[in-house]
Amino acid sequence: MSNIINIQSIIAKEVSIEDAKKMVILHKGETFSFFDEGCSRFVYANADNTKVIKVLKSQSTNFNQEEVRIYNEATDEEKREMVETTMYNGIVEQAFCTPIKFGGKKLTNEQKQFALSCRNEVGWTEDGRLVCFDLDEYKKY
Repeated sequence: MSNIINIQSIIAKEVSIEDAKKMVILHKGETFSFFDEGCSRFVYANADNTKVIKVLKSQSTNFNQEEVRIYNEATDEEKREMVETTMYNGIVEQAFCTPIKFGGKKLTNEQKQFALSCRNEVGWTEDGRLVCFDLDEYKKY
C-alpha cells in the first residue's frame, strides 16, 4: 500500500526509484502517483491525468528552476510548442501530456523532426498538440 506523503517532507531528501514508485504525494490538496522517471526527476500525475509535478531526485542541481526559467523566457510562439509550466514551492507543475513513447500515435514527418529536435521529450496534449515537456531539451538538436 502506498503512503501519502506531503511534498515538503521529501524535497530535501534523495529518494530511490523503488521508494519513488511507492509514494503518493499530496500537493495542493491533490494526490499525485508515480508516472515516470527522467534523468534528474521523478514525475507524478494526478488522478485524472490533467497535471504532473516533477520532484528532484537530488538537490545537487535544481533542474526545476531551470525549466521554469526556460518557459518564462520563451516567446509566445515557443510556448505553443511547450507544455504549460509553472512552479509552486520549488516544484514544477505542468499540464499533463502523454509522452510519445506511451501515445501509440504515428508521427508525421514534421512531428518527427520536432520530436528529434527535443530528444523525443515530447507528448500529446488533451487537444492533440505535440509539445515538449522537458524544456531543457527544447529544440537543442
